Amino acid sequence: MKSLCDVIHANPAWERLMEKAKQSEEALYRHELIIELLDKFPDEKFDVSQLYEYRDTNISCKSCTGLESCTNFFPGHRMTEVQEKGFRPHLTYSPCEYQRSHEYQRKTKSLIRSQFVPEHILNSTFETMDKDAYRIEAIKAAINFCLSFERGKTTRGLYFFGQFGVGKSAIAGAMTQELAKRGVDVLMVYVPDFLMEIKGSIETGGMEQKLEALQTVSVLILDDIGAEAITAWTRDEVLCPILQSRWKSCPRFIHPISNCQN
Repeated sequence: MKSLCDVIHANPAWERLMEKAKQSEEALYRHELIIELLDKFPDEKFDVSQLYEYRDTNISCKSCTGLESCTNFFPGHRMTEVQEKGFRPHLTYSPCEYQRSHEYQRKTKSLIRSQFVPEHILNSTFETMDKDAYRIEAIKAAINFCLSFERGKTTRGLYFFGQFGVGKSAIAGAMTQELAKRGVDVLMVYVPDFLMEIKGSIETGGMEQKLEALQTVSVLILDDIGAEAITAWTRDEVLCPILQSRWKSCPRFIHPISNCQN
């Protein structure tokens, strides 16, 4: 009597399956991502199943436009190589730029309440914004900033000014949306409320954490700065430490926005 294993192996379908698996594995080792990985770590024997995940997740990430369109098994994560001191290189799932940005935004939202500027401001986009002659140059500058920004590189900041209701905050909100889509951690803070929150945190604690969040975020947008009553304390203990820590990205481009219809 033949064993079940013998019956399966004698089936032509099994042979075709094995041949297809062999061809798939050969194609795997011919892929440029795998060749590059094995050239980097020639002495390592990576698990074949992880190599498939490494190839497939990195391929999908190249065309990804955000977390909502992620097709990876673990959304927002891809297989990457890790080489820690004292350990052999290995493959593991790591968060992508979009996921890291999402995690940062979630963390800061729980830390700084005053970043919740009006919803219609945060939901504004360049696509839906009225590009009238009064603010077209400011909008162009904002779009160019978003397209050219690279984390870790010195980037000139933007400073928009104009009378109340001309659309400064809407442009800032659109920048927040666009940068977040590109995986950049960005924080938009309504300054008058933030300063009130900082004052309140002196007694309740957490002031240093709040200041650190504004000092370390890749892109910081200060909405309505100057609208608050500046005291020596808010200037020297709050605004100056934040601005000094971000000196490399201090405003160089100044764009006035004239009165216009919203």
